[in-house]
Amino acid sequence: MLLRVHELAYGPPVQSARYAGPPMFARGRKRRTLVLAAVPLVVGIGIGMLIGGNLQSQSHQNTGVTTTTPAVPDQLEYTDMPCDPGSSVLVLHSLEGAMPESEVRVLLDYETMWVRHRESANPALRGQTALLSRRDDVCPVIVPEDTRFTQFIWLGPFPSDTAPALCEALFKVTGKNCIPAQVVR
Repeated sequence: MLLRVHELAYGPPVQSARYAGPPMFARGRKRRTLVLAAVPLVVGIGIGMLIGGNLQSQSHQNTGVTTTTPAVPDQLEYTDMPCDPGSSVLVLHSLEGAMPESEVRVLLDYETMWVRHRESANPALRGQTALLSRRDDVCPVIVPEDTRFTQFIWLGPFPSDTAPALCEALFKVTGKNCIPAQVVR
């Protein structure tokens, strides 16, 4: 009643120019709607995970299947080095026997990838892959005196007169990380 008397005497109350947003009851309604929509979603995901987890564990129990062991990595493939007169191989790595097979595999894959990347630089590199040989399977001339080296990664064979140019085509340092070795001397 007092507000009504005030309005008659002074006029209606003045509105501020600042917008305060929707009335409080309207804001609360949007929040409730959001919560009500999210609750079934969360419950559905939870039920799905429970059902999915139970189905998976029941299937193993019913069939007697045990969990599988992780796949065994591919065994390294060794190649005999050809020892034809007048040919050479590019020895890229001399490896110690203590080197893990996984690291040897990485070197083989890398060198094969690099050769494929650089094969346009020299036609002799086309179709070449990095090969791995044991110490007993390389040409006698190539075996170093140091017995720590038991495996060799190499490319070839190539004609002896073209082998040094292949190191350059591969952007390798001749005599350091690319040794063009004649298989027979």
